Parts: sequence; structure tokens; C-alpha cells
Amino acid sequence: MRYLRFMALGSVILGVVMAGIAGCGGGSEQSDNKLPVRRAKMREIKLSTDRIMVALKNETVDGVADDAEKIQDALKAVIDLYPPEHEEKYTIYNQASQTLALGIASAAKGGNVKEANKKFRAMVPYCGKCHEDCAFMLAPAFPEYEE
Repeated sequence: MRYLRFMALGSVILGVVMAGIAGCGGGSEQSDNKLPVRRAKMREIKLSTDRIMVALKNETVDGVADDAEKIQDALKAVIDLYPPEHEEKYTIYNQASQTLALGIASAAKGGNVKEANKKFRAMVPYCGKCHEDCAFMLAPAFPEYEE
């Protein structure tokens, strides 16, 4: 049961982070020349969140700090790349997520699995802000949707 909850949480985090970084906008994606960069960073975040999830599931912090820092760096790289119609609120969500990612890294560096897990789970609501607004939540994550 614990495994299923952890996997469900991971799925939510993955979808949320992907949607949040990609930004939204439905039909405006074609005119968004910053979208490819956001997608590339989103893929980096996906890989890092997957590795963090596996490590924490195995009750270890091996590699968690590095991946949390990669998430923070990817978020920092896209903070100025959101579409104008989403820029203000997504910038706020991005900054909050960066702070939580650094908290995950700090807990992992201290060897505290429980605290790293707590910080990792705390990131979910912030990621979900963008995800809830997005009409095409997962489409930007997959290359087959790119033109």
C-alpha cells in the first residue's frame, strides 16, 4: 500500500512538474519560441524527480541532493521563459518550487531521508498550480506533439 501511494505521488509530481515548466496556452504554443527550451528543462526535471522518488522509496538519500539541485537549476533557467499570459503567477510558483528543491537538497545532504521525503511531497501543491491551469497538461512533455 505504501508503495502504491508513493508511486501515485510520483505520477502526480511528474505530471505537475511537466505541465508547470512547459507552460500552457493551447493554440498559442506555435508562436511560443521559448517552448522548446522549457520542454528540454522539463525533461531534465522529470528525470531528476524520478531518481529522487526511487531513492526516497528505497529510504536512502543517495543522489537526492544532486537531483534536487538539478531541479532548482532547471527551474531557475526557465523563470524568464514563461508566456506573457502566465508569467506573473508561474514565476511565483517557480520560485516557491526552487525553494523547496533546495530544501530537499539540504535535507539529503544532512542524510535525513524523512525530511527530504517531506520536502519532496511539499513541492506537489506548488507544481499543481500550473498543472491545474493547463488545458493540455501532458501533451508538451512528449516529442510526438512537437511540430
